[in-house]
Amino acid sequence: MQPIDSYRKIPKQERAQATVDAILEATARILEGERQASLTTNSIAEIAGVSIGTLYQYFPDKNAILVALAREELTKTSQAVMESLSEPADGSALDEPIRASIRALLKGFKGRRFARGRLIEALLANGLSSELAHPVDLAMQEILTVQAKDRAKDAVHISEIRAYVLTRAIVGAIRAAVMENSNHFGTKAFEDELVRMAEKMIAQP
Repeated sequence: MQPIDSYRKIPKQERAQATVDAILEATARILEGERQASLTTNSIAEIAGVSIGTLYQYFPDKNAILVALAREELTKTSQAVMESLSEPADGSALDEPIRASIRALLKGFKGRRFARGRLIEALLANGLSSELAHPVDLAMQEILTVQAKDRAKDAVHISEIRAYVLTRAIVGAIRAAVMENSNHFGTKAFEDELVRMAEKMIAQP
């Protein structure tokens, strides 16, 4: 499957970006209202307050809008993860980098859960499942860096295959909880289990 280019035209001016933001927000609102059957480019344009011609200037079809929205949400989640792992303003060390990153991931997937489930489906349908792991991959890199600093070592060793299995296990658990609308999602117990799994796999020799 060829890489998906979501945008027909990249918004470069503030007004154009505002238009694209309105289109993406309208899409999220329709999805969160559990009205996926009524998700059409016409309905999106109507709720966004733009003409259908304007919508097509930026997106070739509904699928491209879904992919663009999914990518935007993943970017926000990645930013939240990075912020959660930054050192406090007073320069003190971060006590629990693993928990901080997992909590940020869970928070990122928490809002508009029904819509996020549909966006995950859109990524999977377009062969873009690897993009779901991007925030977790970033978190793993930062966790190992933080731990290396805390231990005054050049690096904390974890094999490439173990890192892959761990990040995909975290992604898989979160994805399943979101798409199944599981009652476990958002609970302290769910967070604790993800943290426990990560800590054990990272600590293994």
